[in-house]
This record gives sequence, structure tokens and C-alpha cells, in this order.
Amino acid sequence: MLKRFSIITFLALLVFFACEDKSGPEFEILFEPEEVNFDKVETNQIVSQKIRIKNTDNSTETFIGEISIEESNNFTMDFKGVLTLQKNESKEIYITFRPINAENYTGKLVVKNEYTFNEMYLYGEGASPVSFTFTPEKINFGLVKEGEYKDSDISINNSSYSGFDLAISYSIGSSEFSIVDGSSSAVIAPGKSKVIAVRYSPSSVSINSKITIHHNSSVQTNPLVITLDGIMDKTVEINTLISEGWDEFESANYSSSTLTFQQAMNFAAKHTSYDSLYGEAMVGRGWGFLFNRQYSNGHYDFSKTITDFGTDVSTAAKLDALAGKAIAGKLINDYASAIAAATELLDTKPTYQFSHKLSVDYKDVRMALIQSYYNSGQFVKSALEMDKLDPANAPHSADPATLLAAIQTLSGSI
Repeated sequence: MLKRFSIITFLALLVFFACEDKSGPEFEILFEPEEVNFDKVETNQIVSQKIRIKNTDNSTETFIGEISIEESNNFTMDFKGVLTLQKNESKEIYITFRPINAENYTGKLVVKNEYTFNEMYLYGEGASPVSFTFTPEKINFGLVKEGEYKDSDISINNSSYSGFDLAISYSIGSSEFSIVDGSSSAVIAPGKSKVIAVRYSPSSVSINSKITIHHNSSVQTNPLVITLDGIMDKTVEINTLISEGWDEFESANYSSSTLTFQQAMNFAAKHTSYDSLYGEAMVGRGWGFLFNRQYSNGHYDFSKTITDFGTDVSTAAKLDALAGKAIAGKLINDYASAIAAATELLDTKPTYQFSHKLSVDYKDVRMALIQSYYNSGQFVKSALEMDKLDPANAPHSADPATLLAAIQTLSGSI
């Protein structure tokens, strides 16, 4: 009986050790780090992280197995094929995350063979790109006097749909412009705004510069450029020159007056804000030319003022330009322009008088109209205008010879 028990015990031990031999190798696979979190990544952008997979010295033999990413196609790796790791050997691979939508993503990296199963969890969040608006696209500070300054605001708004803070940095290319609070950068949370106050302190007659804004948006032009314009206010100086020009004109210094008016025009040409003053000075230069017998030059100035600055200059200056154009037009035989200018002036102000030379008035303008009609063969119209200018001898004959004699007699008396 004892012998039989011993045989049974021996056979059981053989079975036990046989089973132990068939349990297979053991592996300890470690990941470094233990998990990967990509945090926020802009949709359709790619971010990669390096990880290390190690077969530790606690393993019983070389690991040979598979490596794969499961549960999400938005995580990928740069390794393909069979993973082989000797004991205490490690392998570095890169995990890449590319979100398609603004949402959370999870996945896992699996390392396995028939004896072991190991996994690392992968996390990431897709986020919408930074989207923002800004106003204005251009700042025109207009006229600012020397020694003074003017501030204007740039407003930048990070959209509430942005997935990230808007990070900006900015600089200005001229010392005449500055950031009021001295800042050069800002971080703006989604749905929030930032106001950048820009100051203009003129030190030159006019300036054109820009503020350059760098940012972290992938859907907006980078960098942004906002133009900055400013002009030193020379209104007082220009008006002084215009006044001096008229003083010289009224003193019969016609050549000097045209030069002074030209100086005023040179200042006024620096900026469109001075258009009205440019037109006023041009009218003065035209009268200086006219009385200096430079009729064509005078006619040009009057015509240019009416065409380009007729809505900018004062009513008085426009009437002076019309009177000058009528008289100069007749003198250079441009009868059509003389007729048009004289008609508009007399319809607007029948009793016109030139304030800078009182001897010139509506009578001179009507005579220019009469002579222009006559010289262009419009004798009936010329005679009708003679009736208005010389009502005591109305009606006037439209016969060319008779009418001419009457015109010559009257022109010598006004």
C-alpha cells in the first residue's frame, strides 16, 4: 500500500513540474510616461510627443510582440512592424495627435504578445483656431498742433468661438506715434477684447507710419498692419500767408502776392485736410496772375479751383473764382468758359463786388459776358445783356456794327 502511495505521489509531482514548465515566460513592460495627454490642439494641426517602451530586467526573456493604437484614428505612431526588446532594452517612438473636430479624444497604445498585455492611455482635445476681429484698419489722426497730441483706439476682439487665448505683440515704426500705456503685448481670452490706445505727437509736417501686430491665429493674416497718418496743424500759418498774399495784392504788388499765395499752397498741399485753404490760396494766386497780365495762368487757377475745390472753399472765394474766370476767359478768347462762369456768378449774386479790389464788380463780369457773346457771334444774347447793364439805352440793337459801337462806348465808361 505504501509503495503504491509513493508511486502516485511521484507521478503527481511530475505532472506539477510539467505544468510549471508550460506556464511560459514573464514580462514587465513599462511606459514612460505612464500616459500621454496632448491637452488642447488646434483642429487639423499635428502635435507629436516622444514616449519610451521598456522591457525591464524583471522579464524572463526577450519580448517579441505587437504594438498598436486602438480606439481612435486621431492618434498615430511612427513605428511599424514587430516590436523586439531584449531584457532591459527600451524603444523610443513618437505619438502624433491630429484632431479633426473641436472635441475630446481618447485612445490607447497597446503592447502585447501571447503572454502579456500592456496599455498606455492617450488623451487630447481638439480646439477651434483663434479667430479675432479688429477695428479700425486705418487711423487718420488729422490735424494736430505742434506741442499737442491726439489719442485714438484700436479695438481687438477674440471671438467667443476661439479655442485658445489670443496672444499679440505690437510695435510702431515712428517716434511720432506711441502706445499710451507703454505696452507691447497682450493675451486676450476668448470672448474678451483689448483696446490699444495710440498717441500722435507731431514733430514733422506730415507722417505716414504703421502699427505691426503679430499674433497666434492660423486663420488671420500675420502680421497685421494698421496704417497711421497724421499731420502737424499748419492752419494758422497757411491762413497767415493767405492774408499776407491779399495784403500784397491790395497794395498792387502782384508778383509778390502770387509768390506768397504759392507758399500757402505748398503748405496746404501736404494733406487733404487743407483742401479748402489750398483752394482759397489758388484763387488769390489767380487774381495775382490776372492783374500781372498772365491771363492764361489766372484762368487755369480759377478753373482748377472751381473744378477741384468748389465744394471746399468759402462761398466768397468761389464767387471770386467765377468772376476771375469770366474776365480771364474773355481775355484769352475762351468765350465758352467765360459765358458759363459769368452766367453762374450773376445768377448767384447779381450785385457781386470783389472785396480785394472794389473797382472790380458785377459790371465787369457782365461786360465780359456781353463781349464773349458778341465775339462768339451770339449777337441777340449780347444785346439782351447790354439791356441789363445799360437799361437807359435799352433795347439795344442786335445789328453787329451798331451793337459793337454801343459795347465800346459802354466799356469805356464802367
